[in-house]
Amino acid sequence: MAKKLDYEYCKAAPMLEWLGNKWALVVLVKISESGPVRFNELYRNIPSVSEKVLSQVLRQLAADGIIRRELFQDVPPRTEYSVTEFGKTLLPHVEALLNWGRENFERIMENRKNVK
Repeated sequence: MAKKLDYEYCKAAPMLEWLGNKWALVVLVKISESGPVRFNELYRNIPSVSEKVLSQVLRQLAADGIIRRELFQDVPPRTEYSVTEFGKTLLPHVEALLNWGRENFERIMENRKNVK
């Protein structure tokens, strides 16, 4: 994720960074829907995201403790991502945002048309 917000000024800054990243919540929702999931499966199921951006988002969510990155020493090695218990506390709030977006989609699209 890009430039960090001022954490001393706003304790909600990490959450605002996730909201500001167009892929972070998409990745979190996809992982929560799929259970443990591998990188390539995520990459195939999220249209338009690049491998580089997906890798960056996964790294940041794991660093923040929202998702778990588990490396298996199989041959070939594999890595799975899953939502942590801490991350699960965020999911109801994400779902509320998604529901609001679905409920207001038509209105938002109409408002955008009126701006032009």
